[in-house]
Amino acid sequence: MTVIETDRLLIRQIRQNDLEDLYAICGNEELMQFTGDGILSKELTQKWIEVTLNNYKTKGFGMYAVCDKPNHQFIGYCGLIYSKYISDNELIYALNKDFWGKGLATEMAYAMVKYGFTTLKMERIYASINPKNLASERILAKVGFKEVFRKKDEAGLDTIYYAIEVWQRPGSDRRVNH
Repeated sequence: MTVIETDRLLIRQIRQNDLEDLYAICGNEELMQFTGDGILSKELTQKWIEVTLNNYKTKGFGMYAVCDKPNHQFIGYCGLIYSKYISDNELIYALNKDFWGKGLATEMAYAMVKYGFTTLKMERIYASINPKNLASERILAKVGFKEVFRKKDEAGLDTIYYAIEVWQRPGSDRRVNH
């Protein structure tokens, strides 16, 4: 089921048959180098799909498949997850390297944040990144996130935490508080 449609992307619920495509990202060292979980085995990737399917039922949101709109090719994931570590909702995303440098990560992050505020009525959304992940830092700034604190994450890695509490469409003076 498509949850969000942008100019170039379809963001849909993850399915059991997405295992190979999701594992191609989660099992890739370069793509996962800045994530706290690191590389996932195929078994852990399958477990994440199961947890996600349960999150749709119990929370109404989770991690989603990101597909290239023209051909519906699975190119990444993004979503909103509840982080026990910060006791709030957090934006997550990763994109297949073949699609880097095209503005797609910003497009999907923007769409997911908008969905969180307007559809899910979230009051705040966090994002956390490794300080070396300069590309994600630029993406978060474009979407409207501001740095709020730095500390070690649950895996003991240095982490910068960002938050956005007011939804504002980029290039607009119209602000929506939730």
